Amino acid sequence: MNESRYFELDGARGVALLLMIVYHTVFCLYFFGTGLVPWFDPYIISGAPIAFLFVVIAGVSLVLSAGRETSPSKSAKKLFFRGLYILCFAAVVTLVTWLIYPAEVVIFGILHLIGCATILAIPFVVMKVHSYIPLVIGIICIALSPIVSMLRGPVFLIPFGITYNGFATLDYEPLIPWFGIFLLGVALGSIIYKGGVRRGALTKLGTMPRALAPLCFIGRHTLIIYLVHVPIIIGVLLLFGIITL
Repeated sequence: MNESRYFELDGARGVALLLMIVYHTVFCLYFFGTGLVPWFDPYIISGAPIAFLFVVIAGVSLVLSAGRETSPSKSAKKLFFRGLYILCFAAVVTLVTWLIYPAEVVIFGILHLIGCATILAIPFVVMKVHSYIPLVIGIICIALSPIVSMLRGPVFLIPFGITYNGFATLDYEPLIPWFGIFLLGVALGSIIYKGGVRRGALTKLGTMPRALAPLCFIGRHTLIIYLVHVPIIIGVLLLFGIITL
């Protein structure tokens, strides 16, 4: 394993990814009306806890990435282009969902969120502010969510959590409250990975246990797996005749 990575973060991403794959498999069975999951209702059994895990880990990882750069300007540039890189894939998700299911196109899903949050959080990690600053701002963002979610406005406000009547989408993680959750990850990362290295109890973890290698492997390739897993799920279900298009 690359020494610049910590297996506990890759493992956590791997767990989140497996949970997401399971959830989306069940969602596809529900969405295509197979009748195999009568107990499932996405409005009741939400995937939000899985998204929460992904977003917090992304915030922690941002601190770790910034902490390994000695130059603030280089760190800011690196993270800015990292955010743009993720947003490029987010744009692909928007395009594909618009072509396949325009009624609920993904305008601002989890990749859009993480890409934007990566760029917006640059000052917090590059300037190495005290952990309570992103913590407090994050809590404020989360606390504002019930108010913001009741507001209605034009399409360009959708990224901020303000939608229009009749808005529907397959995936939606607006900046309020989700940027706040991302900042909680930044606050956590600035404590447990201050300076880009393990702190506290994490220093006792040592090297990656061999049993975790498969989990850490998928955790290191989260983005590509995220992009292809739903088409693969649908393809497998079609192959076995479980669903029809």
